[in-house]
Amino acid sequence: MNTMRLDIFGSRLRSARMIAGLSLRELSEKIDNEVTKQSLSKYENGLMQPSSEVLFSLSEALNLKVDFFLKNNFVEFKSVDFRKKRSLSKKDEEAILEKARLYYENYSEIENILGIGNSFHNPIEDLLIQNFDDIERAAEVLRESWELGSQPISNLIEMLESVGIKVYTIEHGEDIDGVAIEVEGGSPLVIINTANKPLERLRFTIIHELGHSLLKFTQAILDDERLMEKMCHYFASCFLIPKSKLIEMIGGVKRTYIKINELIAIKEYFGISIRALVYRLQQIEIINTNYHKRWSIWLNNTYGSKNEPGNYVGIEKSYRFMQLIDRALSEELISVSKAAGLSNLSVSDIKRMQPIG
Repeated sequence: MNTMRLDIFGSRLRSARMIAGLSLRELSEKIDNEVTKQSLSKYENGLMQPSSEVLFSLSEALNLKVDFFLKNNFVEFKSVDFRKKRSLSKKDEEAILEKARLYYENYSEIENILGIGNSFHNPIEDLLIQNFDDIERAAEVLRESWELGSQPISNLIEMLESVGIKVYTIEHGEDIDGVAIEVEGGSPLVIINTANKPLERLRFTIIHELGHSLLKFTQAILDDERLMEKMCHYFASCFLIPKSKLIEMIGGVKRTYIKINELIAIKEYFGISIRALVYRLQQIEIINTNYHKRWSIWLNNTYGSKNEPGNYVGIEKSYRFMQLIDRALSEELISVSKAAGLSNLSVSDIKRMQPIG
């Protein structure tokens, strides 16, 4: 190993240790003190390289193939924007990020094997967000650029991955909603917590994090975290249902009274919450501020702070990554063992997924 290789190995070892949620001392104990925590620290800092025997022990202890530690590339995160609660521990935060890094690396690797570019162009990078009207415009430009029209988007995760944005899903209680990550020299990465979320809330979170990834705010907004969150919320509403479509479905005039069944129908068609709808209706001046407040109070008193009537039926799942794995297998560009390593599945699982020839 040369010096650069040691640096990369050190980064990969630390990443693997974070994924496993182990301290240096705990990792040392897990390999029966074959090396000390001080030596492990030197490995991670690129000051020493392990013997082949130690490398194999580390691989077994961390449940990763030796190939993981010998890869020449290491994805660097340029910026990380967490939406989390204080209850999320530093240990859990690090594990989430490192698992997402591994997913991104594996995804990029299978794309490279298939000769698929990993480039991404942000269609709204030149639009400076100064107010809510700019948010509305940004959502319109994105839909136009990605040729989405004005109809509902049935699978947001699949749609985002089709335009080059990676989406990594986790299940992690109530202490995190999502993470927007800018990857050095690569396409954006979004982490979404799917645990205990109704589908419309999950969809809202996906586009909220997309807003953090793509929207370019003025410095004044960047300095006001609460306002920036409000704008990303509004962006999610604007993207999920275009203004013209919402006006059409609500009647196109100012309203002093709206029946709940009208909002349920829109929710179940577009996959957007009623709370987001009434806020949006206030922003585009279909209803006034007082009526919006009355709706918010009624929803909270009747259904609680998180629940509401109506049931959006849909699916939010990525199929593309495994489709690429299957394609590479079919074209004999990778082995079953390689497919298992990239997809974090067992060899037997991969074999069961393959058609009988």
